[in-house]
Amino acid sequence: MYTAACPSCGAPVSFRSAASVMAVCEYCQSTLLRNADEIKDIGKMSSALEDYSRIQIGTSGQYQGQGFNVVGRIQLRYDAGFWNEWYLFFDDGSAAWLADASGQYMLTKSLGAAVDAPAFANIQPDMAYLYDKRSYAFSDVRTAQCVSGAGELPFTVGKGYVAKVVDARHAARFITLDYSQGAPELFVGEAVNLADLKCQLLRSDDQITESAGRLAGKNNVLDCPSCASPLKYIAGMAMQLVCPACHMEVDCAGDKAIAIGKARQLEAFHSTLQLGDTATIENKKWLLIGLMRCSEEGEVDGDWTEYLLYHASLGFMWLVESQQGWDQIEVLNQWPEMHNAAQAMLNGKKYRKLFDYNAHVTYAAGAFNWRVHVGDKTAFTDYDLNGVRLSKERSPSEVTWSRAKRISSELVGQWFAKPIASFASGDASPSSIKSLAIMFTALLMVINLPLLIFNGFGGIWLLFFALVLVWLPAR
Repeated sequence: MYTAACPSCGAPVSFRSAASVMAVCEYCQSTLLRNADEIKDIGKMSSALEDYSRIQIGTSGQYQGQGFNVVGRIQLRYDAGFWNEWYLFFDDGSAAWLADASGQYMLTKSLGAAVDAPAFANIQPDMAYLYDKRSYAFSDVRTAQCVSGAGELPFTVGKGYVAKVVDARHAARFITLDYSQGAPELFVGEAVNLADLKCQLLRSDDQITESAGRLAGKNNVLDCPSCASPLKYIAGMAMQLVCPACHMEVDCAGDKAIAIGKARQLEAFHSTLQLGDTATIENKKWLLIGLMRCSEEGEVDGDWTEYLLYHASLGFMWLVESQQGWDQIEVLNQWPEMHNAAQAMLNGKKYRKLFDYNAHVTYAAGAFNWRVHVGDKTAFTDYDLNGVRLSKERSPSEVTWSRAKRISSELVGQWFAKPIASFASGDASPSSIKSLAIMFTALLMVINLPLLIFNGFGGIWLLFFALVLVWLPAR
């Protein structure tokens, strides 16, 4: 390990890896470039925004029989969110990267130049990529900026550093093609979790809750820049808020709220669960931080509501409420081994394809771990195995897979300590009740037309009371 004094503040700065060429002084944020045994200060590095990540510089663990320490970190930001890349130094002198995005972790090591990689501009999500006799699917294509760094790093980054990266998946296997330096570099690894890595010195729930959303020396108070309403549903635990009062889309990845979307008037939406509700699930407290309404294109009653829940150490969880009932959603870090027009295979089990459909966001409020816009469109493909549903969601820049498990409205009610109406047991949904009311209104008008003609004023009152009885349930 090489240690030198920071030229700016005199604090000791250590280089544990021989491959590290720069370090960020943890005291004054100076970016220090190492050249042989000389240290050069090349300017200040922005402070990292403390988010919901459990990892920190100093975290240790094991992977494939080798111990490692987290020695560096960069934060990368793209148009719809940001993620962390943690630089790992192993006991045998090798290095790796641990990507940390919305509670999902991917550990990869560089294998050098990717000689057969397609041009960055030609890659689209869900395209196939053949590597090591396996067919991978590209999961996302990103052009991001490095907005901050900490610790030691194997290359020089600074303000304005642009990263062009593409990820691909096959089951638990994971590939990154990094085009940032021009010629693509290949990183190969797999999806992991912190428990399997036997991580030590992770941040506690209290540390995450206390520091999330803060920059050093800054206050953690955010007001909507459009209507000045307090934005109290998470800063740092998610990158975007949608103001519940005026629906302005607000960037909250910092100490100042920045308007990023024009406020628009939306039809009032009354959800079953509300922002700020808490749920106790397996003795863990979850906070409901975001909700959005989605509509299937071409379907009259194809609406559903998605609720985003957050726990400091467990990350994010989705609940979905539809006319069929309630589903608990798990975003898959391990993808199906294969999928085609007829089926998908996950962990050796075959899921039968159900249907393809498109949907768009009609309402959003609260905090999200990516940027949400009303009108966002997503293409879905659903598969089923004995009532367990796999869904592939595809947007222009990303593909994700999730698994839905049906849960009862009674269980949801127990979690949130409130009564929850059941639509899955045959009760009509609000939209279907409204449709029935419209149908009966038309029927009553046709049937009672002679009564209106011959009975005059009295007929109108009879029809009025009949319509009240029809529309009360819909109301």
